[in-house]
Amino acid sequence: MIDIDKLRKLSPQDGDIFLAPENMAQVTAAELAEALQLSVPGLKAVVLCGNLEQLSEADMNAAGWYRR
Repeated sequence: MIDIDKLRKLSPQDGDIFLAPENMAQVTAAELAEALQLSVPGLKAVVLCGNLEQLSEADMNAAGWYRR
């Protein structure tokens, strides 16, 4: 079951990334992705489970991930 209070965005648009709790079952995440696609035909969005962090180019370089 999806806890609606834990969703961060409720008006999906193309390119959105939905961050779900890391303990969400993969089946539930797949159901969420399917529901999003049904709510907005042609929607291209991603559902991720877990902590997501955007790294700067300097942080990526320090970790050995070189952006080209």
